[in-house]
Amino acid sequence: MSRGAAGRPLRPVAGALAALSLLALPGCQTAQRQARRESTERWNRVRAEVKAKLAADQLAAGHVDDAAAELTEALRLDAANPQLLLLQARLYLAQGNLSAAERLLTSARQAGADPGEIEYLLGTIAEQRLQWDEALNHFVRAVNEDPAEITYLAAVVQNMLQFGEAAEALRLLRSYEDELGWTSAYQAAVAECCEQLGDWSGAAAAWQRVANGSDPPAVQERLGMALYRAGRWGEAIPYLEQVLARPASEPSAALRLALADCLLEQGRTAAAREQLSLVLRDEPRNLPALQRLARLFAQQGQLDRARRTAEHLLRLAPHDPSALELAAGLALRSGDHRRALALAHRLRQESPNFDSPVADEIIARLEQPPDGQ
Repeated sequence: MSRGAAGRPLRPVAGALAALSLLALPGCQTAQRQARRESTERWNRVRAEVKAKLAADQLAAGHVDDAAAELTEALRLDAANPQLLLLQARLYLAQGNLSAAERLLTSARQAGADPGEIEYLLGTIAEQRLQWDEALNHFVRAVNEDPAEITYLAAVVQNMLQFGEAAEALRLLRSYEDELGWTSAYQAAVAECCEQLGDWSGAAAAWQRVANGSDPPAVQERLGMALYRAGRWGEAIPYLEQVLARPASEPSAALRLALADCLLEQGRTAAAREQLSLVLRDEPRNLPALQRLARLFAQQGQLDRARRTAEHLLRLAPHDPSALELAAGLALRSGDHRRALALAHRLRQESPNFDSPVADEIIARLEQPPDGQ
């Protein structure tokens, strides 16, 4: 037996330590297992968030099948996350499965998911079912749940615009201007209200504020068209040209016609004619383009070409009051008084409610009063 420095015998500790470790081992293993489990759960939640983000991005891009695959994996990793139920409901909506989305939202509400988003999605379901009043009620409740979420307020406004309630919608938006006026979505909603009210300068100002934050083609087009309709030709031209110059764009005839009008107002007849030619190349019977082309020829002093174009337009649309007026006016300018008078009377007979100063002038100038009057 060995002794310590003071002569006391040292206790045999090896057996005691072994016994103690045997006693402590089950508790240690339990704690380690718990720690590992918690670590795995945390890691799975992180992975689930990544998968959910990928699913949301795929859904936003319209890749529904890819979004479904990512979401399935997210739910496998974190099935207890109520927010994933909302994403699943969005996926069902994208797939057109309204009933499944509605049932899932009920489960999401019981699981404690975001009540504002639940109401918003229920409103979206009601909209797709054309249940407009019910949709509005859900959107209003969504706003009440989260007044700081512009998506919910914009949904209310869009619902009101469906029924021509632009003035009321604009008043509602103004009441949230201090909190949400800085967002592009808010300004876009204001612009759409102004468009419906015919306030094109107001719409242009709002779209300009949207464009300051981002400049996608859709915003450029809406801004350009608002400036055009407000009569601000020179300001509209660069925006319309930028949209038309994009390689992947498929511009509408209306966009080219608007640009042509702006160019004509600025005296740029060659550039305007180019736009009209592009429209007529694709749509040879496009009446507004032919009407503008006739006016362009007249503006350039090419009265014969203007008349031929106007008569061609009239053959395509023999009862269109604008076509009749144009042909009558050009006949007068060309000195063909008989044709001008005949067309003016025809216009008055066929479209008595059409306001035509041109027809009035032709009849006043060329109609001879009966003898004795």
